[in-house]
Amino acid sequence: MLLRDHRLLGNQGNNLWLADRPHEALLLYRQAVQLEPREPVLYRGLGNVLTDLGDFEAADRAYLLSRRLEDSPITAWNHSQLLVGLERYEEAYALAERRWEMAEAEVWRNQRRAWRGESDGWQAPLLVWSEQGLGDTLQHLRWLGPLLRRRGPEAPPLQVAVEPCLVELLRGCLGHLPSPVQVRAKPPSGAPAPWDGFHVSLLSLPWLLGGAPVPDAAAWLQSPHWPVPGVTGAGTAPRVGVVWAAGYKLTNRVTVREYRRRSLDPGALAQLLDGLRGRGWDVVLLQFGRDRDQAAAWRRDGMEALPADADFARTADRVAELDLVITVDTAMAHLVGAMRRPAWVLLPFSAAPRWLRHRSDSPWYPSLRLFRQPRSGDWRAVVDAVFKAAAACAERTTAWVSYDGPNAKPPLP
Repeated sequence: MLLRDHRLLGNQGNNLWLADRPHEALLLYRQAVQLEPREPVLYRGLGNVLTDLGDFEAADRAYLLSRRLEDSPITAWNHSQLLVGLERYEEAYALAERRWEMAEAEVWRNQRRAWRGESDGWQAPLLVWSEQGLGDTLQHLRWLGPLLRRRGPEAPPLQVAVEPCLVELLRGCLGHLPSPVQVRAKPPSGAPAPWDGFHVSLLSLPWLLGGAPVPDAAAWLQSPHWPVPGVTGAGTAPRVGVVWAAGYKLTNRVTVREYRRRSLDPGALAQLLDGLRGRGWDVVLLQFGRDRDQAAAWRRDGMEALPADADFARTADRVAELDLVITVDTAMAHLVGAMRRPAWVLLPFSAAPRWLRHRSDSPWYPSLRLFRQPRSGDWRAVVDAVFKAAAACAERTTAWVSYDGPNAKPPLP
């Protein structure tokens, strides 16, 4: 009877977690571990919920308990992401390598000559390939510079394989790196193209090279064709790009959960676009995919929008012309951060650990300012905070990137 009860409670807790109701899920998981304190899956679920609630220290303990009871690569992966939020980067990226033990790991991992840091791979022909989402790829490109410096000028040109939508962007924006990089598209099947040298995932570079978050004064995406960053002069409306929905991935319940909680609801989108229009701002709709049609009503008022077929290269060119981008947590936030252009990022209450906690800035991206939900689902409060910050910036006539509080950073020049 007890076995059935703790499993039922765990299943209910997981369903509530997937429904973005972490407070209710927490109560059920705590009841479940009292009934069966030797069940590792319950502690993993408890760690997931505590991560969403921002109690990273308690989540760390829950994941450790789960891993002591069962050495699961799934738990190790979840734990590694939590450790990024605790800024324990060396532990995080070492533990993240356990993902290769998972059955659904990327097909590239099984190919001959997967590089694990062997000494003969540093100066050998090497292919770096993108592994997970577009945002992860854009975030981890920062390690290409350290990798090239470690390889030295005598090594063969580094090969980089990414999703087709990123190829033109990277071909035009990595010329500043210390050695040449040759960018190719990954095959649509995800299977590796023929390659005789070593290969390594882009997301494994932090484990091989360390140094997170690789602070650098320069952007790692640069183009000589982009205008110099600046702020619209007095009396001129700011040029602001807007993105309101996360990547539309509905392949499983976890990706459905992420899409829903990171995307603005229709009321908050109306509040944001009406407010921008009411302030006379020059708004550009930067939304990708099927969600771009949600703003159709505002297009009639003359708002510009990206073409439906725009890739990341065209998007970056448009971003470079703007004063500010306002975006939810999706690939756009990472693109603008990698360009070191100003963006205000709208985060859900249960934000990903990479955005840390209780901060309006990010050590990963000096040009971003973060706006967080005060409670789950409350996008209206976030939009109100955006307009309050906009008014304060206008009064001070400073750059759109400005930070307040104990972790303050100076605005960009």
